[in-house]
Amino acid sequence: MNLTFKNIHILIIEDIIPMQELLEHMLKMLGVGKITTANDGYSGYQKYISEEPDIIMTDWQMPEMDGLELVHKIRKHRDSPNRCIPIIMMTGFCAHQRISLARDGGATEFLVKPFSANDIAKRLGHIAQNSRDFILTPDFIGPDRRRKNNDNYNGDNNREFETNKKIKATDELVKKSGVGAFDQMLIDKSQKVLDNNQINFIPIVENFLAQLNKAIHDTKQEEEPTRRALDNMVDPIMQIKANARVLKYTLVGNLADIMLTFLERLNLADQYAFEIIQAHQRTLTHLVNREMKGSGGDTGAALEKELQSACNRYMNIKSKIHEGKLKKVKTQE
Repeated sequence: MNLTFKNIHILIIEDIIPMQELLEHMLKMLGVGKITTANDGYSGYQKYISEEPDIIMTDWQMPEMDGLELVHKIRKHRDSPNRCIPIIMMTGFCAHQRISLARDGGATEFLVKPFSANDIAKRLGHIAQNSRDFILTPDFIGPDRRRKNNDNYNGDNNREFETNKKIKATDELVKKSGVGAFDQMLIDKSQKVLDNNQINFIPIVENFLAQLNKAIHDTKQEEEPTRRALDNMVDPIMQIKANARVLKYTLVGNLADIMLTFLERLNLADQYAFEIIQAHQRTLTHLVNREMKGSGGDTGAALEKELQSACNRYMNIKSKIHEGKLKKVKTQE
């Protein structure tokens, strides 16, 4: 028996319109009966109230109100009509701490970009057939992630709190969708939409490169760049990574991924870190100016290896310096 989403209503909230349209088309091919779209968190919240969707799929990084802020508002605002609505957070971030942040904020599922049609189908199928109790405490409102009743269990899914209130799970979605899995033919049709997309990546990436350049410039003006200054560089590079791979600019996406990992590991940026950051920025700009699609073959692989090695060398040096300082402190004690 196959799942059918012909009676399911999904709200998509995505600020990059071509990506929003691509996701909408993919969902239609999966058989989703009704799809509503919004371009930002504010309008998304209003459509959530007025349209009463069954599931929300929202991007994380958006101007004005981002996806995490939207989740908080849906879960906690007194005017929110359905605080238990399933929410899928979509993002290019894949670090464990980012996933934990989204889940601790009340997101139901996490979908890392770039994703496949099968990834989407799995998340939707899991939500429809595995509704969970909702936990309401002063610090957390969201799906119960506890999977074991053992009080001594300390796994990632065991939340340590006293339950102030619990909203029991319902079977509304499974009544609308049935049980089983999506028809593989529908998944294949949805994947074909993704594979054959003709979205022009250049204006999208140029916008994020402009944001990255400004963030680099602003950070260099600071005497002691803060973590917030680094985050201003993280946001556009994450968007480049996520969207490049979806739109067939594999090398651009891979280099952005290396830079994203490097930026997220930094606490402060010194002169040498900035040299690495700017080397990435110049390389990405060059590739975009040449409209270089694909992986770049042997040249692309060598370029990835060179930039990754520079990041690794820097981190190894910083680690040795830190270890040396710790040994000195212990010696003095």
